[in-house]
Amino acid sequence: MIQISKKCPFYPYKRVLALSLLVFCLLVASSISLTIGVESIALEKIFYSDSKENELFFISRIPRTVTLVLTGAGLSISGVILQRLTQNKFISPTTSGTLDAAKLGILCGLLFLPEAALPTKLICAVLFCFVLSGIFTFSISHIVKRNTILIPVFGVMFGYTLNALTNLIGVQFNIIQNMEGWMVGNFSKSLKGQYEIIYILIPLFTCCYLYAYKFTIVGLGRDFTKNVGVNYRLIVNIGLMLTAVMVSTTILAVGSIPFIDLVIPNVVSMIHGDNIRRNLPFTACYGAITLVVCDLIGRLIIFPYEIPSSMIVGSLGAFVFLIMLIKKGR
Repeated sequence: MIQISKKCPFYPYKRVLALSLLVFCLLVASSISLTIGVESIALEKIFYSDSKENELFFISRIPRTVTLVLTGAGLSISGVILQRLTQNKFISPTTSGTLDAAKLGILCGLLFLPEAALPTKLICAVLFCFVLSGIFTFSISHIVKRNTILIPVFGVMFGYTLNALTNLIGVQFNIIQNMEGWMVGNFSKSLKGQYEIIYILIPLFTCCYLYAYKFTIVGLGRDFTKNVGVNYRLIVNIGLMLTAVMVSTTILAVGSIPFIDLVIPNVVSMIHGDNIRRNLPFTACYGAITLVVCDLIGRLIIFPYEIPSSMIVGSLGAFVFLIMLIKKGR
């Protein structure tokens, strides 16, 4: 058997083939997602403008599938950026309090700007994400940097502290029930006219790709970054801001989706290495496929009812995360 190494001239074609296979799997999963629902659709009537199938397909099915794909890709990319900036495989929006910081920001937007439009609430969430996740990432995590297993423990504690503060404020102003219902990661509310904010992620993907090489350099340490002439603080702030915007956008669009931002970057790293720019398409595809498949499981397991996608992703993600911790502990 011929062994293909990374120095082999055929190696790029091997990567293209692997990426093409992932894209094909994503298309298949997305196509299945478009056809599954409580109401059956006659495919031949989809393009009849006055048909029930046309209305259901373009108002509900397409928005839901597009939101699934972009959310899975966005959360996975935000996770790999945060891991590279902190040089820690266990840091992610889930384990650094970023999700809870966005939740607190959205709550403040609801309280102080109740009549504001969705972009204003997004700005509030982004600011809280950027500041609070930055505080954790470069202060608390630095204290326990020598023991990487302690990082997610402190991160979960930090997140629960923010969540408790959010719940306390929500109870005081009697909006806790509405807020909790909104924060559950559920794609059934992705409808035409309500999901379009998720398209903000597309230009953010481009920015992540353009800065991916510099994120890789920053991941080699502050001293090395300065020696090669890269502004360490600027790149870190750009990475944190991109992460904050992506996480806040997904929370506003569909609610909180845990663990996918932690597990997918580690899986991609084990299979394809640590080059962010080269692996960014793989990370996006793995994340999108995972979220679409988990959503399909949630829709089929008790059909015609459905389980929120966050519960499926959280259960599977927590199991994989536990395995990662055990292996790291060894």
